[in-house]
Amino acid sequence: MSSDIDPKLEYLSTLGRVLNRYSPVSAAGVATIFENGSLESFRKSDIIFPERRFNAFEYFQLDGVSHRFNTDEDQQQLTTGIFQNEVVITPHFTRTRDGQSIFSLQALTDCRFVKVPAGTFSELMDAHEEIRRFGRSVVEKEFMKGLDYEVLFRSYTAKDRLNFFRANYPNLENLIPHTIIASFLGITPVSFSRLRNELTRK
Repeated sequence: MSSDIDPKLEYLSTLGRVLNRYSPVSAAGVATIFENGSLESFRKSDIIFPERRFNAFEYFQLDGVSHRFNTDEDQQQLTTGIFQNEVVITPHFTRTRDGQSIFSLQALTDCRFVKVPAGTFSELMDAHEEIRRFGRSVVEKEFMKGLDYEVLFRSYTAKDRLNFFRANYPNLENLIPHTIIASFLGITPVSFSRLRNELTRK
């Protein structure tokens, strides 16, 4: 007898955990969102969606690590957010302008997502109270996260920011490129290396 788990059930279970991090959603609600979307896999370094290109989807990350970034005039990537494992990517209406993405999303490890058309998801929120509550909760938590990061980068030292990163993104320091982490923390790779050595000595 095979003991293999039905992949669909596994995906539904994972999506349920993602949604319930923000607001309670029933198994029926989870299934409704899943059935109105598509499962997509990306390899490490793949661009999931690029900045300044049309994009009309909501993204629910089931596993892996990704980061959002913008490219400056010198073609250097500036990381503005890191998404680890089971999480909702910044909602469509807050990450697009005139339908175009205001940042890129890239896989830092192999990743899987449930991708739902933004218009379809809006209709689901109109039709289902629990999905509407979930949508509101995501927006509220994104707003609070933005405020937290503003305080972090305006008031904290580089050392404080690194300690914050370690507390909020456990195990990532040895999993993703240090250049990405340094960019996220707003310091140079050299300063990041120096700071790590300083904290190790202590």
